[in-house]
Amino acid sequence: MKAFFRFLYEIIGNPQPPADTPVYRDVVFPNIGLLNLGISLALVLVFYYLINRALRVATFNKAGHWTLFLVLNALIAFGVAVWQAHAQQVTDHSYIYWLATWNAILALVWFFVFSLLLKRGSINASTTPF
Repeated sequence: MKAFFRFLYEIIGNPQPPADTPVYRDVVFPNIGLLNLGISLALVLVFYYLINRALRVATFNKAGHWTLFLVLNALIAFGVAVWQAHAQQVTDHSYIYWLATWNAILALVWFFVFSLLLKRGSINASTTPF
């Protein structure tokens, strides 16, 4: 998993400053990658299975509601990346915010993929977002 997340997060460039690279590769990248996947999956499950299946909220199945969850997921992913970098006490550098932005973009992708895979199980939102 470390190699996968290392590849995924180093697409935007190597961590800066170089002295912090091992911390990013061994701790930060796997942590934010797994949290990103878990949070994206959890929000998709909440949207499709809790709100639109178990609660049967017929008015919460529009593309705008899905977009709200998508944006919420990206904001959480941005915050998680910044939090993880600071929790590991890496040098404060602009790379942290590039990493957080990339993590938010990846969160959008994960949310979309999980939506495609899991939307059929919803009663009210099986056609959301399209």
